[in-house]
Amino acid sequence: MWRACTHGDLEIVRKLADDPAVDVNWVGFDRGDTPLHRACRFGWLEIMKVLLAHPKFDLTKRNKGRGTPFDLACYSGQREVVSLLLADPRIDPNEADDEGYTPLFMACQEGRKEVVLLLLADPRVDPSKPLKSQTTPFFIACENGHKEVVSLMLADPRIDPDKPMNNQTTPLWFASQNGHLVVAQHLLASAKEIDTKRRSHFKNRTAAEQGRAMGERTKGTNDTDEDHQRKKANGPFCASLIDEYEHDPVAVRHRLCRLPGLREYFIGHLFALVVFHSDSFVVINERLAHPDTKRFFKITSQLPLDLQMVLCNRIFGSPRDIILSRDSEPGFHLLTRTTTWQQ
Repeated sequence: MWRACTHGDLEIVRKLADDPAVDVNWVGFDRGDTPLHRACRFGWLEIMKVLLAHPKFDLTKRNKGRGTPFDLACYSGQREVVSLLLADPRIDPNEADDEGYTPLFMACQEGRKEVVLLLLADPRVDPSKPLKSQTTPFFIACENGHKEVVSLMLADPRIDPDKPMNNQTTPLWFASQNGHLVVAQHLLASAKEIDTKRRSHFKNRTAAEQGRAMGERTKGTNDTDEDHQRKKANGPFCASLIDEYEHDPVAVRHRLCRLPGLREYFIGHLFALVVFHSDSFVVINERLAHPDTKRFFKITSQLPLDLQMVLCNRIFGSPRDIILSRDSEPGFHLLTRTTTWQQ
């Protein structure tokens, strides 16, 4: 059973699942995975449907890394399996291990944007649930430079983008340290409260000071060549941007929201999160739409209409920038004015 779930042998799984002599929760020697862990890890959707139909499978068993099958599906970015499991009442999508790692945290850590979107749309999930160190899912997405995940989470009003760890390091501080310039731009363009002058207990520096220090830093022991070059090149740019923001935050936000690269992610992913979608929707300006936007819209159908409209108005300032019209099928058309995006 374990090997069949690893390699995706659907017919063998079907035969073994009904065999009373087979231990369907047998644990493998390497990671402590059960057959269910393996199917979730590799995203075998049809096998998962067979396994979930048999109540003898343990959905909550943790492997040696303390991960449940659902954790592994989120960690590996298996969107279809995650969607299937979210519909199962035995799954708690907000359950954490002993250290506080939740499925959302794991998805954010690995930059699994489609899984993050599914989890954010589930009302059972607390998007700000931290580790013992007070590191949040949003924090780890910023630290690792996952700009698409960052832009998705910034659209959620439950997210505090300035929440620090126990040592007072913030998402902006780590974005600056690691040279994740686009993440820093997202944070400062978000119109949410960002304290740029907070000093970290870790280095006793502000985010700008840490960015400047990275420009002069020699290669660290754990840095790859790519990491080192990014930190050295982008750290000072992050610092300069933060200095500008401290001087005139409104002007910086206004400028950042019109940067072509940032705007593509910002608009595409925010629309994906806040607007109800039907298969017949229209995006007028395809050139400026993020290529993943259509897929994201299909996932966001769980969001209530009142939340969609509140977020749209908050993000875009005025309903005149978007036109929502009823479709004959459940959902809405999304129509964007080309001139709006070219401003």
